[in-house]
Amino acid sequence: MIPILHLYFPGDWAIMEAMKHKWIWAWAIQFAEAMAAGLLAALAFGWSALAYNVLLWGGVPLAGLLSACQAVRRGLNNYLAWLIPAPCLYAAHRLVWGFAPSAGAGLLTAFLSLVGAAAGQVLVQRGGRR
Repeated sequence: MIPILHLYFPGDWAIMEAMKHKWIWAWAIQFAEAMAAGLLAALAFGWSALAYNVLLWGGVPLAGLLSACQAVRRGLNNYLAWLIPAPCLYAAHRLVWGFAPSAGAGLLTAFLSLVGAAAGQVLVQRGGRR
């Protein structure tokens, strides 16, 4: 049986086994979210300069903040949650266009992801999910 399905059957002994690997799913979801945001920003380069800059400097860092916060709330360690969004931004640009975006956008994404991971940890400590 797929481990995630055991989460729907409370009281089952297998729920503890499924909880051990919960962080892998949280990291995979965060990777998919960050890669989608990076690909959207990279594809906006072909549409218009305004859309590209708005997504690169506003959308992707905000998505990194929110995805890091949610990943920590889903069970990922806060020290790992902020690492994914900035490399996904660079990887998406390399895949689509063959060049990296500006370094400032990657640093802003990393910083806001760090803030989001810290906020997620605070929410977990205040009684959120984990």
